[in-house]
Amino acid sequence: MFDYVNTFLEHPREMLLFLAMALPGRLLAISAHEFGHAWVAYRCGDPTAKQMGRLTLNPLKHLDPIGALMMLFLGFGWAKPVPVNPGNFRHPRRDDLKVSLAGVAMNAILFLTGCLGMYAWLAGFFGSLESVPMARLRDGVAAITTYTDGSVCLFDGEYLYTIRDLMRNAPYLGGGFLEPLQGKAASVVYQMLGYFVQTNLALFVFNLIPMPPLDGYHVVNDLLLKQDLFAGRKAMQICTAIMFALMLTGVLSKGMGIAIDWVFSRVGDVANAAFAALGLV
Repeated sequence: MFDYVNTFLEHPREMLLFLAMALPGRLLAISAHEFGHAWVAYRCGDPTAKQMGRLTLNPLKHLDPIGALMMLFLGFGWAKPVPVNPGNFRHPRRDDLKVSLAGVAMNAILFLTGCLGMYAWLAGFFGSLESVPMARLRDGVAAITTYTDGSVCLFDGEYLYTIRDLMRNAPYLGGGFLEPLQGKAASVVYQMLGYFVQTNLALFVFNLIPMPPLDGYHVVNDLLLKQDLFAGRKAMQICTAIMFALMLTGVLSKGMGIAIDWVFSRVGDVANAAFAALGLV
């Protein structure tokens, strides 16, 4: 968290540009998450969220002022929880599980949709490059080639990258990698798509942590613990304190980073195999 603050202070222009590119995706990701909770709760018989204007994708209805400021200036934040009255559910525990999974399901759908767009972009870019033997590579000219170990690589005019590594790091290719090859405008659009994918995956992973008031707690409780549908005030306070401690010490971001990198590596391997099977590289 403090690294984020230090970067903001040392490089304010770059951070403002980052926020301008990341904010639209973040707003959509958060709004879709909360809308998912509200919509499934309504389908399960609870009109509370709908009556309070939360059955919408309008981010202004979901943003918490303090959480929004924290997200902008500290790198993490939160939205207003969707109000739910389990007394209106037709099947309280089963419906609570559905509502809890709805938010992360929305983020999973947006993540996969963003990945399809991102890898389709890269497929089109790779397909536009000439495929040449390594001996014919020329400085300053991008091309696809095959390395001596048989791996398919991209030469950007200066450095050689394996397609597999590029696929595994696809969300991070917008700036330094794609800008010299496709131009500033294309790079900005791709970066926005990359931030959108990263945000939805981060929300998916974070909200599945099994601690109240996160969705992961409800899932574990509904399936295994079978306790009250909502944790008590004391448990909420303790878990909130633990969560802030994990954030402040960097443990949370490190753990989430490991999980996120693992997912991107697996998705990248699938994309690499698909590209090879389709003859795109």
